[in-house]
Amino acid sequence: MSQFTRRLAVGVVGACAALGVAAGPAAAYPTVDFNVCNPYCDPDTEQGFVDGSITWYNRTAGVTGGVESYFEDGRPTTAYFDAYAGSVKIDSDHRTAANGSRRGFNFTIGDTNLEGGINRIKITVCTLVNGDPKYCSTPMNYTRP
Repeated sequence: MSQFTRRLAVGVVGACAALGVAAGPAAAYPTVDFNVCNPYCDPDTEQGFVDGSITWYNRTAGVTGGVESYFEDGRPTTAYFDAYAGSVKIDSDHRTAANGSRRGFNFTIGDTNLEGGINRIKITVCTLVNGDPKYCSTPMNYTRP
C-alpha cells in the first residue's frame, strides 16, 4: 500500500468518524428479564407464573415470554401488564393460560405518540376464580435501564 493510499484511507475513516457514520451495527435496545410467580416462587404453593423479557424501545416496549397455569381444573392464571410514564398509567394488556398449559406471547405495550415514552412496566399474576382475579402475586415493577 502506498503512502498516498494509506493517508487517503486514514482520511476517509476520520471523516466518517467526524460525521458520526458508524462502522458497525447500531446498538441494540436494552432488555430486562422478568419472572413473576403467583403467589411467590415456591414449588409447594405456586399456582402459576409468567416469565420472559422486556425490550425497551424509544416510546414503547416489546414484551415476550409465556404465562403458565398449574391448575388443570379450569382455574386460569392471568398475567397483567401495566405500562407507566412516571406515575401515570399509559397502557395495559394481559395474557391468560388455563388447564395446566403454557401460553406464549409477543406484544408491544405503550403509546407511540407519547413524548418520552414509558419507563416502567408493572406485572401482576393472578389466579382467576369465577372470572375474577384472586390470589394475586405481589406486583413487580421493571424500569427502563
